[in-house]
Amino acid sequence: MMGKLVDPDHVNRSRHRLIRSSLFALLLVPAACSGTERAAEPDGSATSVDSTAVAESVSAEAGDTVAGSGSSTEVLSAAEASRAAAEANAGRQVGGEEFGLTMEQLAERSDAVEESIGVCMSEAGFEYFPVDFGEIRRAMTSDKSAPGLSNSEFIEQYGFGITTQFDKPMVELSLGEQNRRIVDNLGEADRVAYLRTLYGENTDATYAAGLETENLSRTGGCTRTAIEAHFSPEELSASYFNPGDALIETDPRAQEAIAAWYDCMVDGGVDGYLHPGDVEIGFQRRLDALTTGRDPEDLAGDELAALTQLQNEELEVAGVFTRCEANVLDPAMERVEDEYFGR
Repeated sequence: MMGKLVDPDHVNRSRHRLIRSSLFALLLVPAACSGTERAAEPDGSATSVDSTAVAESVSAEAGDTVAGSGSSTEVLSAAEASRAAAEANAGRQVGGEEFGLTMEQLAERSDAVEESIGVCMSEAGFEYFPVDFGEIRRAMTSDKSAPGLSNSEFIEQYGFGITTQFDKPMVELSLGEQNRRIVDNLGEADRVAYLRTLYGENTDATYAAGLETENLSRTGGCTRTAIEAHFSPEELSASYFNPGDALIETDPRAQEAIAAWYDCMVDGGVDGYLHPGDVEIGFQRRLDALTTGRDPEDLAGDELAALTQLQNEELEVAGVFTRCEANVLDPAMERVEDEYFGR
């Protein structure tokens, strides 16, 4: 079994919340009516949160300039996007898990998706056993880990693990034990065909990975077909914003923490990132543009040199990011999150 990070849910939760929010922060949606929001209690049920008060609390922040940024447009857009999402989702029940679901709802949705994947794979001529939600959850919490490495050792060796780690435990765990045995017993050509049928072009874009980052836009193959049957077009969009995350992002303390994080990054020699979520997304997009669906380990010549440069940059940025996240961002964000979701 792979080495485990200390409390991986805790390590990944705030970072992925910020990654998800930056996907939406590029788009300013029109504000809808305000009202009462629902957030999750510790037991996974929903509880009322006044989104009008949340929206108003950030209105003054939207006029401020982030110290030292030189340009506040993108950061303020993130704040406005969060506020708009909170208003637009007023009145709906919101859970504290991915896609605003309760744990029970997420498990039910996942079981349905896995059943549909099995049907699709069978129609394509392949055997596939639906993966239990417990295994899906274990795959999700394995993000940014490697056997035998502590969290700090992983960051030192792999950074975020985006351009540097191509044998991610999440990918293998996402298959489930029975399907891993099937894949292991296939010849090379059949193995490639199986995984392409299951995942499409991006064979690292598993269902578990999409859930963990709340970004299903990279999925393909039977995974995509199944997801489209059980997720709304809005949830499939790269611009989707979890309404629960919106409540957190619009809190003035969260906005102050993001501004302080920016200053910390600049002080550490890393500029150009105005929101924490932009960092990992930026590296993923640059890697995708470089590989164009190919195995990164097959790159050669100038492309390999470009990959090496990108990897070195990721390691450098990840070191600064992690320090600023731990010292500046997490303490404030976790206090706000605990107030809303009781975690």
